[in-house]
Amino acid sequence: MVENNNLREEEKSVRLYGKVAVMPKNSKASNSYSYLEKIKISKQKLWYILVENQNGDNDEIKMIKYNNKKGVNLKIFVDDLKSYYSNNENMKEYIDKLEIEGNDKFSIIRNIENVDINGKKLLTIILGDLITLLK
Repeated sequence: MVENNNLREEEKSVRLYGKVAVMPKNSKASNSYSYLEKIKISKQKLWYILVENQNGDNDEIKMIKYNNKKGVNLKIFVDDLKSYYSNNENMKEYIDKLEIEGNDKFSIIRNIENVDINGKKLLTIILGDLITLLK
C-alpha cells in the first residue's frame, strides 16, 4: 500500500465535525497536526484530529489532541468506550481483540477487524461514535 502524505492535494478530503477534524485515510498523524498548524486552524475551535489507517484485514484509528489544554484524556476516553462496546453481544468478540495505546494527548485503537456488524463496518461504527462523542 502506498501512503500518500501530501496534505496539500488532500486538503479537500479533510472533514470537520464540530471540534473534530477527520483527516484523509492513511495520513501520518504528525503531518496532519503540522498541516492544521500551517493553515492556522484555531485550537479554540478544533480540539481533536482523527486519522484512519487501513492495514489489510485490521485497521486502526489514531486520535490526536490538537488543543492540549481542553477536552478529554484520550486514553481514558477510549478505554471507557471499549468497555461500553464490550456490553454489546454483537460486538464483544471483536472489541475484546482491540489494542489501545496512548496517553492523554494521543491514542491509537489497533486491531479493528474488517467485519460487518448489523450492516456496518466495525471501523465505521467506532469512528462515527468517536466523532459524535467528541464534536
